[in-house]
Amino acid sequence: METIKDIEKKHISVLLNELVDSIDIKKDEKNIIVDCTLGMWWHASKMIEKMNSGDIFVWFDADIKNLELARIRLDEVNKNKKVEIHLINSNFWNIKDELEKIWIKEITWIYYDLWLSSLHLDEADRWFSFMNDGPLDMRLDKTKWKTAADIVNSYKDSELREIFLKYWEEPGANKISKLIVENRRKKRFETTLELAKIIPWPIKVKSRIFQAIRIEVNEELEVLEKSLLDAIKILKKEWNIFVISFHSLEDRITKNIFRDESRDCICDDIICSCLHKKSIRILSKKPILPSEEEIKQNTRSRSAKARLAQKII
Repeated sequence: METIKDIEKKHISVLLNELVDSIDIKKDEKNIIVDCTLGMWWHASKMIEKMNSGDIFVWFDADIKNLELARIRLDEVNKNKKVEIHLINSNFWNIKDELEKIWIKEITWIYYDLWLSSLHLDEADRWFSFMNDGPLDMRLDKTKWKTAADIVNSYKDSELREIFLKYWEEPGANKISKLIVENRRKKRFETTLELAKIIPWPIKVKSRIFQAIRIEVNEELEVLEKSLLDAIKILKKEWNIFVISFHSLEDRITKNIFRDESRDCICDDIICSCLHKKSIRILSKKPILPSEEEIKQNTRSRSAKARLAQKII
């Protein structure tokens, strides 16, 4: 049976130093930090090490297994720090409502790490990768009803093609969607390898198809957009939001929200009618990228981009 240390060795957090260095823990007020995507707890561990006794750290994860493992690790880190820790088994779609349940209406710092952990990618029973065989599930939150199998076995040809184009602009979307429909007439898809085997394209294409299905299952882009807007609303003045993304559409959503929230007008009228007021200042004019050294140590970091902004009202 794997230990916590065994699992930690398999996962390397991306842009860890850049994220930790970007936060300035205040000594004269209570710091309330929110980790929206706990994942493999490296970011959280480093944050707690910087925090003061009595500060509050809140972490969200829809995956209960992640939370159970992280609780053990973070309790060790927090043994002498005495930070008040809240574990929330929920998608960050619900960030505002969930924080209000624990009487938090304003926060001082928030960050997102939007990539799946190595735990998800490397273990077959975690349902995300075609490198090992496992159930065709892909739900981050197992309480949700819709699985990858539901999508693959029930979506129309045109609907499958649309998600492959929408989420990855996949050139083979038309052929792949037809192959899926033809093969499911013979036998329902139940496992990851069953689906992977009928896609006669390189690994890169298989990966894009699987990611597109995962995004659809978890409604990841819609969830991200709502959560970012809510996060900015509850962030205190002069405090920061940090977002690490690995997918061009996630980065585009983050970039566009930061752009819109950093200017006074977001309508196209000659005379402004939207009455929008800027709420943030962008601190990273260009995305923050991993160093060459980090990419050498962890090839999964090569697609990472981070963006940083500060609340101004």
